[in-house]
Amino acid sequence: MSFSGNNDKDKVAEKVIIGKITDSYSQSIVGAKILIQETGEIFYSNLDGNYKLALKSNEIYSISIVSIGYTPLKIKSNNLFSFSDLTLHPIF
Repeated sequence: MSFSGNNDKDKVAEKVIIGKITDSYSQSIVGAKILIQETGEIFYSNLDGNYKLALKSNEIYSISIVSIGYTPLKIKSNNLFSFSDLTLHPIF
């Protein structure tokens, strides 16, 4: 028995990634911009540097993380785990 719109093939599993963005001194980076290149979605780290992303698990995304005064970080989503802390390094 199958219900309309309830096919498993239509469902896409999501991979939830949470973590913290810090600098090289382990200080939280507030408001770091997280851009998912393929979708154009933008997220920001909160007041504690924490972030949460929900991505389709069957896709690989290019993710850019930027904050004023720090070297941008580019990473592929397949290199991130359920708990992924990331470090940005000062430009100078």
